This record gives sequence, structure tokens and C-alpha cells, in this order.
Amino acid sequence: MLTDHHTNTVFLSDWLSKECPELYQSLTKALQDNVVDYRILGNTNDIWCRDYMPIQTDEKRFVSYKYYPNYLVKKHKERYITDVKDVENVDFLHQAEVVILDLVLDGGNVVKCGNKIVMTEKVFVENEEKSRNEVQRFLEEAFQCEIVFLPWDEREIYGHSDGIIHYLGENSVLMTNYDDFDKTFAQDFLRILEKHFDVKTLKCNVEKTDKNCWAYINYLQVGNLVLVPQLEIPEDEQALQQITEAMPLCKVVGIPAFEAVRNGGALNCISWNIKI
Repeated sequence: MLTDHHTNTVFLSDWLSKECPELYQSLTKALQDNVVDYRILGNTNDIWCRDYMPIQTDEKRFVSYKYYPNYLVKKHKERYITDVKDVENVDFLHQAEVVILDLVLDGGNVVKCGNKIVMTEKVFVENEEKSRNEVQRFLEEAFQCEIVFLPWDEREIYGHSDGIIHYLGENSVLMTNYDDFDKTFAQDFLRILEKHFDVKTLKCNVEKTDKNCWAYINYLQVGNLVLVPQLEIPEDEQALQQITEAMPLCKVVGIPAFEAVRNGGALNCISWNIKI
């Protein structure tokens, strides 16, 4: 399975420079400074390109799916749904094998972890016309690997696993500080994840936990470069230090990201990193 460690190119939505100008400037400068190729996706309908772009499983194989999430299936929000067939500046996909997965899915609910993928059980809710076994079979056939399912905390309407964990490599994952928000879900996540991975956990030692500090886990990794959201809160330095210690072979850089975080996503959400 091709993971973030193998990627070398970052794509961003053409909306990002307009919706999050300071973030766009900081992010693209960091990519340029570290000689990482970045490109702009044309004809998108929102900044969250992680959610609708195909998922790369190896250099010339991608999995596409139905992007029709229930949180956008409302008359005043449907205009934000991007049809990947309309996206511009992805001509290289015509030379790749694109597997069509007959399921409703968000790319943010797919975290590739070595030879496994971690998802929340929201995928079963989004495809309730199919049995759980059928949904699991479709996923395993498309991604050609084992799927690890985490319970869905329905207070987080998106149900994205990339707000819970990130893959560190060598069968290790880093989990966000969920224990600061819900100890029961945190314990459930750990119980499941520890059956498959060595789990490290972010911890924020502050008097009062900021509601947005979940965002640190939603960092962007491309190759050996790791870009971590910064929110101008006390937790920033702690998160940056812990992620640096967890990834000693990587260069870890902080990126001001509140423009995106206040709208429910962070750096992984606004990017589509692949290997070209």
C-alpha cells in the first residue's frame, strides 16, 4: 500500500487561495522551500480535496468512489459537492488504472496504514442499503487489504478517521488526544488499534484543552516533510514537539492553519498528496 511516506506531489483546490489566503501562502511557501512539487486542481467546488479525489493504492492504481456525503445532501449545500470527473489538471489519471468503488465514501475517512486501512463505521451508515458484510467486501476488494473499523462518534458529523489517527510507518500510528474530549471513545479506539498497530498518543498538558486541538493529527505528510497545523494556542508547541519526536527521520514544520480549522478541517483535509 502506498502511504504518505511514498508521496512526492501535493495538489490543492483552486478555492484554497481565495478561501484561506494566509494558509495558502504559508503552505505553498513551505512546499517551495522544501522542493516539493505542488499543483492546483481546477473546477472544484470546495477546498476539501482530500474528500473527493481518488485514493492511490500504488503508483498507477487509484480507487474512485461516490462522493455524496450525508452532511452535504441538503439543497443549500449540494453545490459544494465536487464531481471528480469534472476536476481539471489531473490528466495523468487517464494513464492510470482507476477502480470504481460502488460505495458512498469520503477520502478523509481512509487512512492508509501500511498493509491496512483505518476507517470509521460511518461508511456503513452512508451505505445502509447494503449489508455490513457487503460493504466490507466491496472495500477489501477495491483496496486489496484489510480494513480496520473504528466506532463513529456521531458528534463529529463528518466521521473521518483522519481526525483520529495518522500513520507513522513501521506499523505504528499516532492517535490524537481524544481522551481530552471523550474517554470512552478514546479507550475504544485504543482497544481496536492496539490489536493491529503500535499506538502513540498525543497529549496536551494545559489548564483547559482548546476545542480545536484535535487538528494537530490532521497534518500533511509528503515524503519526509511533515507540515503540522498551528493555531496560536498553548498546545501548538507541545504538538509540534511530540510529532517531531514521533517522526525522527522527518522534517517537521508548523503551518498557521486556523483559516481551515475553524471550518472543520486542517492540512490533510485540504490536500491530495500522491506519488507521480
